[in-house]
Amino acid sequence: MVKKTIILLLSTVLYLSAADKNTTILHSDDVEVTYKGKPMVISREMDSRCRDVAFNGETFWSQDFPKKSVPSFCKKTFITTAGMISPMHTYEGIETFGEVEVLDFIEEAQEDTTMMLIDTRKPNWYHARTIPTAVNIPFFYLDNPKKYPKEFVHTLKLLNIQKIAKGKYDFSHAKILLLFCNATWCLQSTKMIDALVSMGYPHKKLKWYRGGLQAWLNVSLTTVTGN
Repeated sequence: MVKKTIILLLSTVLYLSAADKNTTILHSDDVEVTYKGKPMVISREMDSRCRDVAFNGETFWSQDFPKKSVPSFCKKTFITTAGMISPMHTYEGIETFGEVEVLDFIEEAQEDTTMMLIDTRKPNWYHARTIPTAVNIPFFYLDNPKKYPKEFVHTLKLLNIQKIAKGKYDFSHAKILLLFCNATWCLQSTKMIDALVSMGYPHKKLKWYRGGLQAWLNVSLTTVTGN
């Protein structure tokens, strides 16, 4: 709590001092992480010029959505007609996360190696853009293990799943996973959750970021190119 308060005060001071400059607005939810051996900050990256755009229904919801008067650097464009809409919850006992919970998970995972943020999308999606600290485990490695036997075995090791017999596994040391994919219309993360649950993975060790990368970008949070 004290740390959050200090960060909030510091962010406010920095914001006010940069009010007349073209800079990034800082927020109290910034998280310091080590990613690929280098320190970085996951923050809400917003052009300070956007603070002058009127926040009202006409600006954001009428006519050409948003209005042409809104500067291009304050706009985002997403494909919204793909896939199928996911429900809010998957299985009983599996928590559905929003952005703040994801940030808290990432921050805690910096000190806890039993926690892992997983990008369940195909590698080309991951390489294009992902959430910092996310590990890419494509959903089909678990969804179709017969087609990807080597990748399946590697995934078991990565998640600390012990195979004890054909189709039977020991999850006593399995990691706590937070899974995501592209958006509420993306089924890749839910397919991986289905596969894990069918294997017997404990529901309490699974978390789901329903909004995925689109929701992450929608609030201007930091992304990186996956390697």
